[in-house]
Amino acid sequence: MKTIILATDFSPMANQAAMFANQLAHDQKASLILLHIYQGWATDPARTDDVFRSEDTVRANSEEALQRLADTLGEGGMAVPIRCIAHEGSVKATLRLVSQSEGADLLMMSTVGSTPRTAQIMGSVASELIAETEIPLLLIPPGVTYGGLKNVVLCINLAAPPDTIAFGRALGFSRSFGSVINVLCVSYNMDDADTHEQAKQIRQLLIQQPHTFTINAGEGEIHDTLLNFAHDSKANLIMMLPQMRNWFWKLFSEGETQRMARLTDIPLLAVV
Repeated sequence: MKTIILATDFSPMANQAAMFANQLAHDQKASLILLHIYQGWATDPARTDDVFRSEDTVRANSEEALQRLADTLGEGGMAVPIRCIAHEGSVKATLRLVSQSEGADLLMMSTVGSTPRTAQIMGSVASELIAETEIPLLLIPPGVTYGGLKNVVLCINLAAPPDTIAFGRALGFSRSFGSVINVLCVSYNMDDADTHEQAKQIRQLLIQQPHTFTINAGEGEIHDTLLNFAHDSKANLIMMLPQMRNWFWKLFSEGETQRMARLTDIPLLAVV
């Protein structure tokens, strides 16, 4: 891992995620990019205190705030190369653009910004990105501090075989973290021969990786099952392999990984 991007809106939750990102970058000997995305116009023209601001002014304010955040992170004594980028545009399009142009290996952000209750109920930009991200996305819930990523849970739906590239990347992350990977396979048809064959193939791929392997019958809500399993395993990271969906599905439904992003109290890595 060479480059980590931390997207921030300077909220307390985002600042906490920045500290997590800085420590992770230090452990991985990676560089850290602090990214703030801004709009150079009033967000609510009806408000007298939300007057029009020039893009130059907003950019300058954003750059100053980024530098203050970088200075704060540097006070921790960790020699992490940090760069700051202030970029105007829509959030999702800009995240995609900057991630591609910087060749990022990992994109990080808080699960919530300045309105955590709203994010839990209605979702957030972070959870929306899961269905669209083109690089691994690590989401940090409020209140979580970095203590290493030595115990990882990976959830796999045996009814939908994981993408081999994403699965390989998940194992690569686990190796780079020096972690044990606790695989939770969910099956809604335990007697199906294809299910057992799929489980066998996954176990073969894990031969060189320190791991545990559990198959769950898929009873109850999957996010509850996964969170309970992660807590029982004392995991400090959950990895999921989100299935890409078409626009019609995304319009009326919510993926399990997106639901987990709203509800988890453990860092969540969506690997694509």
